[in-house]
Amino acid sequence: MICFVKKLIRPALCLIIFLYNSTVDAQIYLVQNLIDKVESYNNFSYQSLNKKRDMSADTTIALNKELFSKAPNDKLFGYLYSIETNHKTETFHKIDLYNGEGLTILSITDSTFFSENGPYIPYLQSVIGGLKFLKDRYNNKPFRIRMLKDTIINGIANSHLIATVNDTIDNNEHLYSNRNYYIDKQTGLPSLVTIKGRYKYNGLVNDFYDETKYFDYKLDRSDITDANFVIPKGFKPREEQTTPPALLTAGTTAPDWTLYDANGKKVSLSQLKGKVVVLDFYFIGCSGCMLSLKPLNAIYEKYKNKELIIASLTERDSKKAVLDFEKRYKIDYTGYINAADAVKSYHVTAFPTFYFIDKEGKIGNVFVGYIDDFEEKVSSVVDNLLSKK
Repeated sequence: MICFVKKLIRPALCLIIFLYNSTVDAQIYLVQNLIDKVESYNNFSYQSLNKKRDMSADTTIALNKELFSKAPNDKLFGYLYSIETNHKTETFHKIDLYNGEGLTILSITDSTFFSENGPYIPYLQSVIGGLKFLKDRYNNKPFRIRMLKDTIINGIANSHLIATVNDTIDNNEHLYSNRNYYIDKQTGLPSLVTIKGRYKYNGLVNDFYDETKYFDYKLDRSDITDANFVIPKGFKPREEQTTPPALLTAGTTAPDWTLYDANGKKVSLSQLKGKVVVLDFYFIGCSGCMLSLKPLNAIYEKYKNKELIIASLTERDSKKAVLDFEKRYKIDYTGYINAADAVKSYHVTAFPTFYFIDKEGKIGNVFVGYIDDFEEKVSSVVDNLLSKK
């Protein structure tokens, strides 16, 4: 009887394994088909419009002009490429230029260039880079890929492929990442890619959305040569950065500022004289800034009945973004916007930077970045300043 069961089980297991492997192969085949289509051309160019919303409620918008040319002997990408990125929501305009030997960043604003070792984010966001990333990720840890019903975009039928790259539950939080590819059925090339999901960053849960529209494809152009991937005339090497101004030292009178919080309330530093003030120079999304949220909230709670003010100052985030940020992460202390002048007067060049102002309005201490034992060290500085007569 035992031998009989084994004879039944072994073929059944083989069948299950065969069916599973067939399904896995079929899923990645959908992505490989797209890669093969793109790679069937010796060169290709297109434009893309990217809209992204991550930790901030603000949406960043960038218009890209991208050019790829096959380089079979290149082991890093297999292509030479030029990716011009013009951020419409920031004063940021650059070209990522890869010539097979190294990556060069061209700054359009001042006609300078410098070498870059990575990460190769613009490449990973390109048509071919995104597809290869998806394939490599799948080969490392398979996930579900499937075709959905066709979708009409701008009057043109598009196939719809969705890849569920991540789907898990972590402490009752649903974390996921879905990549949707909409493929023009006339050209066989992506016309729209959206990435939507939720992830955990430094213990904080965050929703994100990324949308890229691809258009103006030009394939196997006869005018593309290696010269398209050479630094243009008129561009000069960027000079090494000069040493940034030193931070204000202890005992210096703290520069006054007048700012509005995200609710429209006007406050000046001079109005806070007589209290200890912690100035938190930050921007939404920076690693150290995010790490400091929980301990700063704990410090606020600890000293809320004492003469302590925590003021977070941002030069780049909008009123809408700060309001959403404070609500989402349950921040109790106050955030102030449009703080570019304060950033400059306090010589802030790295984020986060923390200044401690004593009751007399003078600098008591300052440190840059999120440090070990942050809450304990901040509390120690605050205790010292509160105890001063």
